[in-house]
Amino acid sequence: MQTQLRLIRGKPRLAINVRHMQCVALATLVFVIAICPSQASGQTTEVTRTGQVITAPPDVAAPPADAQTTASGLAMKVLKAGNGTEHPVDNDCVTANFIAWKTDGTLFSTSTSMDNSEALCLNAAVVGVSEALKEMVVGEKRRLWVPEDLTFREHHHHGQKRPEDEAPPHKDLTFDLELLSIIKAPTTPTDLAQPPATATKTSSGLAYEVLKNATSSVRPSLKNKVMVHFSCWTADGRLFESTEMANHPALVTLATAPVGLREAIRIMIVGEKARFWVPSSLAFGDKPANRFNPGGDLVYDIELLAVQ
Repeated sequence: MQTQLRLIRGKPRLAINVRHMQCVALATLVFVIAICPSQASGQTTEVTRTGQVITAPPDVAAPPADAQTTASGLAMKVLKAGNGTEHPVDNDCVTANFIAWKTDGTLFSTSTSMDNSEALCLNAAVVGVSEALKEMVVGEKRRLWVPEDLTFREHHHHGQKRPEDEAPPHKDLTFDLELLSIIKAPTTPTDLAQPPATATKTSSGLAYEVLKNATSSVRPSLKNKVMVHFSCWTADGRLFESTEMANHPALVTLATAPVGLREAIRIMIVGEKARFWVPSSLAFGDKPANRFNPGGDLVYDIELLAVQ
């Protein structure tokens, strides 16, 4: 299912695809049009293409003595306290402001969207940034000293590698990171690994269980487009995409949907919500051609809202 709301780049679409919402500290380098040392301090000041003036902090090269260092080697210091007690967790996304420098004070990247903030999903962000965000609350600002071995994205380290994957910077980085908001993920099902004994199984290998009954008699065919809410997880609990986080249903053309979803949605009636365990052979396969699609078995929660 390729409908997505890509909050980092391009026009908003219909579902948050967490593989696409990767920390742009590795993906979108800032365009720098002027570099000039500050006469007062010798610090490097840079002006972005949008006219933003950014000066490297005096401690950009190494964390000060009062910085907190975690077991992973990440060093952090709170620059501004936040509000509340809620922290983002693994499958959540956030909106955040950030600036990243190399340790020599050279600007590496910065928030680039129109409101100068980025939407980042923790399970696809730079590892060190994701670790820091899990300790932060909304409104909090921290300075991070991220060692080289934490400057990759998780899929670089744990996932299938391809030549077109963006390479880690192979350098320590220093971030100023401010958490603006938390976009909560739907609750992860506890039965992702395999369907329960009560699930209905089809001859293709698809399994499903109805989560919410409906009384409609309307059932879609391959000729239809359907309006659905859905969330999709990998078998290990990683949220792949969700319309619930964007609070906007997706319009799906059944004839062009992945095989497993074509079968799944045609089983449903309007108003029904069901969970589907989709084997890899009916999803994107074990080694997807598109690097943003997950390999292996998938689990979908789908609510069928309307048939067109």
